[in-house]
Amino acid sequence: MAEFYWQKLDCKNQPTGGLGAWRAKVPGGWIIAIRCGGSEGGGVTFYPDPNHQWNGGTLPL
Repeated sequence: MAEFYWQKLDCKNQPTGGLGAWRAKVPGGWIIAIRCGGSEGGGVTFYPDPNHQWNGGTLPL
């Protein structure tokens, strides 16, 4: 059976209740999962990045 590895991202300045973010390297990019604290929900999306250049961070404000 294939294995699926999640990398936890270091979330700064989280909203009240907290926030969790993870990414998984897949062919053609990343699967991104977000979980909001306090049972507020979450979501999953695909981020296209064929060369896997994204380091998991955001751009400076």
